[in-house]
Amino acid sequence: MEGDNRLPYPICKMDYIVNFCRRHILSGSEANNFTKADLSKPDSVQRLYMRCLQIIFDARPDCLYMMPMSENTPYPQLSEGFIPIMNLNVCMQNLILLCSIPYFEMSDLLNPKTKCTIVILSGIINFLQFRKGALETYMNQQKSFKLNLEMMQQMVSSSEEMKYKIESLTTIPPEQKAKIDLLSADISELQQVLNHEYRLKQNSIQDATTQLKAEIAERNKTLGQIKLDMANAKEIQAHLKPLIVECPEQLNSEIQTMRETVEKKKEAMQKKNDRTMELQDKLASFNNFQNKELETYCSLLQQSQAGSDLISNMNTEIWNEENEQERKQMELKNLQTEETRLKRILGSKFEKHDKLQMQRQKKQETRAHDLDSVATEFDQFKQRSQEVSEQIAQINSGRQQYLTKSQALQESCTKDESECQNLYSKLLAHLEQYHERLAIVTQKATYEGHKQMAEIERAINERI
Repeated sequence: MEGDNRLPYPICKMDYIVNFCRRHILSGSEANNFTKADLSKPDSVQRLYMRCLQIIFDARPDCLYMMPMSENTPYPQLSEGFIPIMNLNVCMQNLILLCSIPYFEMSDLLNPKTKCTIVILSGIINFLQFRKGALETYMNQQKSFKLNLEMMQQMVSSSEEMKYKIESLTTIPPEQKAKIDLLSADISELQQVLNHEYRLKQNSIQDATTQLKAEIAERNKTLGQIKLDMANAKEIQAHLKPLIVECPEQLNSEIQTMRETVEKKKEAMQKKNDRTMELQDKLASFNNFQNKELETYCSLLQQSQAGSDLISNMNTEIWNEENEQERKQMELKNLQTEETRLKRILGSKFEKHDKLQMQRQKKQETRAHDLDSVATEFDQFKQRSQEVSEQIAQINSGRQQYLTKSQALQESCTKDESECQNLYSKLLAHLEQYHERLAIVTQKATYEGHKQMAEIERAINERI
């Protein structure tokens, strides 16, 4: 491909244009019979433009043969045979604006030139390649959009399922609700009964313990008083013992009475100790009973605590599900924003890639052109050098012959030069006469055309 700074697109080579037309524009026998010589034939070029319009605008062939006027058009026979060319010219005028082709005239359809056809076809091929790449990127973006849409639908459905689960978890069934109400009512009644019984038993135990403590205090007080009395009696006995002559019988009787009193007091003390041991045993049994009652009360409290923990766990699960739903909604929003950002980045990257591809293509084209030009120049130089070496050899071998024949050649050259000068002057004279005749013919044709147009306008005005 060859680059051109004056055009917004590169100029393609003729072989590339022919191959592209065979592969992508024409089909069947048209593609097989299309050659380089067809680029200068009006029928082939018109057919090629029609196929390009069918590809780009999806135009039907019968649209080009329809008269773009009303049924009451005067003199329709004047435009007969010229309608397809006019319609094709109008459509090509719209196409060159789309393909950024700098020029297009009616002569490019009626009498196409190879260079102009190459420029126009290069612009059309450039637009078709751009259209193909844009279509591929659009299809890829459409596929990614479909995937993102499916993902969003899945996330929306999952969020709806989570909402349904949350509602099912938050809404308690009527059977379970009735059971929970019954259990809570039983638990509250048991708590009230246990509290009442515990308070009664605690009050009775406190009363019994206070009573026992009072009895023990009184008995300890009496025991202390007895001990004090015994100490006082011992002191009095020790004080009176030297003063009184004791009678042995009386002494024995007193000792006996004292022994009896001591035995009685010992028995009373033993009874008191037995009573205290019995009260301690009763207190221990009551403590055991109290501990058992506390254990049962604690088990009931644990059951009620388990029920409340179950309800709290259900509430925490509901809260976690709500948080998970909010997090997924935030992720969905983030994915949507990320999708839009990636689309923008992808669009900018595609634009940059296209620009870089165009620049790279232009550089490669210029480099290839330079390499081709250098190779051709090198081949020409090599051929010239071989020719020069051969000429030098021939000159060295036939120098003597050329020296003898140079005079004759100079004379023949002067004669040929004079003859060529005469022919050139004659050709100039004939060419000037041809131009004068062509100007007269064009003036006559334009005058007749204006005259016909005036007659047509006059006929139209008369008909109106």
